[in-house]
Amino acid sequence: MMIKVENIQFNYGDKPVLRDISLPIRQGSFTGIVGPNGSGKTTLLNIMTGQLKAAAGRITIKARDITSYRIEEVARYIAVVPQNMDIRFPYTCLDIVGMGRTPFKARLQGLNDGDLRIIENAMRITNTLTFAGRLITELSGGERQRVLFAKALAQQPEILFLDESFSNMDIFYSITCLNLLKELCAKQGLTVVAIIHDLNLASVFCSEAAVLKAGRLVEQGPASAVLNPELIRDVFKIKVVRAGEAGLAVLSDL
Repeated sequence: MMIKVENIQFNYGDKPVLRDISLPIRQGSFTGIVGPNGSGKTTLLNIMTGQLKAAAGRITIKARDITSYRIEEVARYIAVVPQNMDIRFPYTCLDIVGMGRTPFKARLQGLNDGDLRIIENAMRITNTLTFAGRLITELSGGERQRVLFAKALAQQPEILFLDESFSNMDIFYSITCLNLLKELCAKQGLTVVAIIHDLNLASVFCSEAAVLKAGRLVEQGPASAVLNPELIRDVFKIKVVRAGEAGLAVLSDL
């Protein structure tokens, strides 16, 4: 397994947030983490990326405990696209995407021709090349998210974590980015773990799904099987039906 989450427990003070979470994630899979607000999705993602330390349990990446990696090593394997990133300095978008090459450079070492080709390709496939000379502070929220997505791809990671990273994008770019991720998983073996609120997008683009409810993992497996009307009714308290390849259709609140 590329990632193994084993018996993770986490508390905020006296409040239990995650309870006995175990989740295997294979290489090349696109795993969608779904669940109601407050179910522990972002906390789990932060533990998986090493930003939070679990009270119990362990995370292994490529068969190594995540705590055994140096920060520089983690940055060479893992890229993270947050839901929001407060960037107040007027960097150009090209500068931002170029930061994705930092883990592979010595201190004060500049970008070489190979780095520039990687950066250009990342911006091209994310439709952000036209932003190269613009300041990141001048972009809309959705445009900024696409630039951060390009930065993550410029790292050429083996694992990509996304925390509701498409929430600010319009539907065209959300689908474009999800299609790109699905292709990278299939053709390059990229492993993607994404928190996704839109169950339709999760059911269509994710190969696997992990469903959290009140800090517990209630179901995991192939997204097409896991995201069924019965489970969604139980977890989200909404009534849905399958609508062919289009995904799910909401009928009503219960």
